[in-house]
Amino acid sequence: MDGSSGFGDIYAEDNDTRWIDEYATKIENEVVEHGGGDAPQYGVNATPAATSTASEARYTVTGGDSAFCMQVTRTRSKDGDYEPPGIAGGQGTVTVPSYDFAVTTREGGC
Repeated sequence: MDGSSGFGDIYAEDNDTRWIDEYATKIENEVVEHGGGDAPQYGVNATPAATSTASEARYTVTGGDSAFCMQVTRTRSKDGDYEPPGIAGGQGTVTVPSYDFAVTTREGGC
């Protein structure tokens, strides 16, 4: 998940925090799918910290007998946003913001 990128909501500002809950679901799914033989295959929970912000979130990830603290930093992509072809009739364009994610983990809860 470190070094990944994704598109944001075209209607949201950079200070929007809705991505935090969506990313929690992504963490849970990725651990189950790619976690390896000793990772739990179900029952993974990623709980965002109350102190999370629009640019940084911390999650306590639990499953099986383990707990980890995952810190995720979201920054606007240097590669730029995506601008699909204009709306029919030349009524403008839509800009889809692009974000990069940096992830670090450590054992124990946050």
